[in-house]
Amino acid sequence: MAEAAALLVPELRAAGRYGLLIADENCLTFPFTELPEGQAVLTNRYDIAEQAKRAPLDVHFSDFDTSPWSNATLELIAYRISKEKSVVHHIANQAALRLVPGGQLLLVGGKQEGIKTFAKTIGDLLGGTTTTEKFGALYRVTIERDRATPDQWLDDHHYHDLREIFRLNGKAVLSKPGLYGWNKEDEGSALLADNLTSFFDSIDRQPESLLDMGCGYGYLSLKAAAIRPLTITATDNCAAAIMACEQNFKVHGIRGQVVADDCGASIRHTFDTVVCNPPFHQGFQEDRRLTEKFLSQTRRLLRPGGRALFVVNGFVPLEKLAERWFQRIRVPVNTGRFKLVSLG
Repeated sequence: MAEAAALLVPELRAAGRYGLLIADENCLTFPFTELPEGQAVLTNRYDIAEQAKRAPLDVHFSDFDTSPWSNATLELIAYRISKEKSVVHHIANQAALRLVPGGQLLLVGGKQEGIKTFAKTIGDLLGGTTTTEKFGALYRVTIERDRATPDQWLDDHHYHDLREIFRLNGKAVLSKPGLYGWNKEDEGSALLADNLTSFFDSIDRQPESLLDMGCGYGYLSLKAAAIRPLTITATDNCAAAIMACEQNFKVHGIRGQVVADDCGASIRHTFDTVVCNPPFHQGFQEDRRLTEKFLSQTRRLLRPGGRALFVVNGFVPLEKLAERWFQRIRVPVNTGRFKLVSLG
C-alpha cells in the first residue's frame, strides 16, 4: 500500500477539506496520519474506519454511500481501485455527481487490475481531460469532471439494491454487489453447510449458540438455523455484508444479531460453536496474517469444550497454522479443492 499511498497522499493534502479518500480493503496499511486532521474518508471496512478515526479524520463507514456530500461540492476524490468492477463503476458514477466542474477523480492501480480500461471508460463518463502516469507497477490516472450530466452511467449492477439470488425453505436469500461471492452459493460454504448436521452431532453438548465469523450475506447462519434452533451472532468487516445479512435475518426470522466488527474483536461473550469461511486475500494480496487473525479470535470466542468448523481452499495450511491455538484439530472432509477443519 505504501507505493499507492505515495501517489494519493500529496493530492489529498492539497485538497484538504474539499478532498475525499475512498478506502476499501486495499487501504488496511494506508498512512492515515499523513492526511490533514479532519479530512474525509469513506470506507466500507470496519477495521479501516476504526484506524482512520484514530488519525483523527472525518470517517464515514458505509457501503460507499456518498449522500453525506452534496452534488458538485468535492474538488478531489482519491481512490485505490477495488477488485470488483461494479464497485469501481459505482464510485465513478458517484464522482460524476459529487465533483465540482473541473474537479478530479484520482485513480491508482495496476495494469492487471484494469486501470487502463477504467481510464478510458471513466474518462468518457466524466468528459474531461485524462492524464495517465506510470510509477513502477502502478499507474496513476487523473480524470477531470467536465460534463454536467453523463451521457450514459457506467453499469454498477444497481449497486445499492439487494436482490434475490436463490431461495431457502421457500424464502428469498438476498445479496448485492460489493461483497465477496455476492451472486452465488459459494462452493466452499456449501460444503461446510452440508456437513453441519454431523458437526453438531459430534459436539459433546448440543450447541445452543453459534458465531458466524466473516458472515457475508449470512449463508452459513441461514443453513445452521434451518438445522437446529440456535441463537446466532453473525459478524463481518464489510458494510455490504452487514446490510445483506441483517435483511436475511429479518426475512428468515433468525434469532440473534448481526454485528459490524473486525473478526469479532468487540464481542465479549463466548459461543458453543463458530463457523467460518475465512478470506485468504486482503485486497489484491494473499495474506496469511488474516487467516491467523481469524484463528486467534475463534480461540478467544469459543467456550470451554466448544468446537469450530472452518472451510478453506485445499492449499491453505490451516491445520498447521491452528496448532498455535488449538489442541484438537481434525480434517473430516478434504475434496482436494476444499477441506473442512474442525478445531477445539
